[in-house]
Amino acid sequence: MPLQPGLIWNVKDSFVAYVEALDDGTAEALSPASRQEGGFHFPWDEAAPLQDPGGFSGALQFLGTVRFGGHWGALDVELRDPRIELAGGSGTLLVRERGGLDAGRMLPFAGLEAGPGVEGADGSLLLELTAALAGHGRLLLGGQYAVGQPLSPLQVAFPARHGRA
Repeated sequence: MPLQPGLIWNVKDSFVAYVEALDDGTAEALSPASRQEGGFHFPWDEAAPLQDPGGFSGALQFLGTVRFGGHWGALDVELRDPRIELAGGSGTLLVRERGGLDAGRMLPFAGLEAGPGVEGADGSLLLELTAALAGHGRLLLGGQYAVGQPLSPLQVAFPARHGRA
């Protein structure tokens, strides 16, 4: 089955497994995000301009929320509206701040490195990125992981024939 356009990401496999093993653990996607076999799917933000993936530079905005809970409320992590900013094959994954005064503020969650894109027969493009936890990401996950710790890889599925003549 072809990937739906957008971001597919499982955050951190061991973290998701830990949360789901808790008696009261939850790992849920809130619309328009969804959960798929490869992780959580965040669709493109239709209001944000879609950048040409050819040079792996620009900003890519996605919609939806993933929420993790457990320990009877002591574990409460929410990752909203991920944004990828790339320049020259490396960049940052940002998530919307939760509960702050500025509803539009984005926090750097992870550093990113882009691998080569793989073009599908229909003109779609799949870009794979590796991710390493950033300082704000460490705080958002409760300080349990060190800065620089590898996260689950990200996949960005660009729509068929986007940006091609």
